Amino acid sequence: MLALALLLLWVCAFGMPGMREVPSYFDASVMRIDEDKYLGAYVPDVTFTDEGGKKHRLLDFVKGKPTALILAYYTCNSACPILVKGALDATKNLNEDFRVLVLSFDKEDTLDSLKAFKLKLGNVPKNWTFGVMKEEDIKKLTSSIGYRFFYSHRDRVFVHPNVITFLSPEGEVVRYLYGISPKERDLRIAFAEARGSKITKNSFVDLAFLVCYRYDPNTGKYGLNPTVFFGLAGFGLVSLTLAYAFLKPRREVKT
Repeated sequence: MLALALLLLWVCAFGMPGMREVPSYFDASVMRIDEDKYLGAYVPDVTFTDEGGKKHRLLDFVKGKPTALILAYYTCNSACPILVKGALDATKNLNEDFRVLVLSFDKEDTLDSLKAFKLKLGNVPKNWTFGVMKEEDIKKLTSSIGYRFFYSHRDRVFVHPNVITFLSPEGEVVRYLYGISPKERDLRIAFAEARGSKITKNSFVDLAFLVCYRYDPNTGKYGLNPTVFFGLAGFGLVSLTLAYAFLKPRREVKT
């Protein structure tokens, strides 16, 4: 009994002998981008190759339409396919006046791994493009938008931010949206911000979203604009008060 008690004490204090966990080298700081430094910056004119083998210059590719840039790696079995599939589902009901560009930051990715990754997504709209880059172009692009990553040999995976970067038609970094489950509303607002002053058939809807919601840098998402919310609440209260005053039956005063 004494030996069993000592063994239990050892397990509680130190874990099973020979099974102590190897210290993690995960650097949580890579999960966040210094937005103050990179918002408003312009991406370099790097070259990428799409699934058909065609080469593109990035600035030529984004010209004319706002672009959602998703950096991922095609052999990923966890966050990357979830993020891309989430963005795919969230953009189904949006107009096609935008582009989505998925680029791999893994220099080992090939067109074959790209096609295998895309195949798992199912039907992909024509305004979505997937590509691979050479190592020097990967470094230029990721450093220009503050996107840091490293390979964890312990876990055999890349550690990287799960973020969508929105670019203006001129290649300017306009917004970052974090998380692996993007919302249609957030994407709509971010595209409207990236579009800038360009007028489209959905401008009035986008403008309403821009007015009613604002970006929260603490969460990396959009939330209700409290100024508009309380303003509308106050306007509603005044309107109800005036309506009540006019519609309330008046009593005659007898003399």
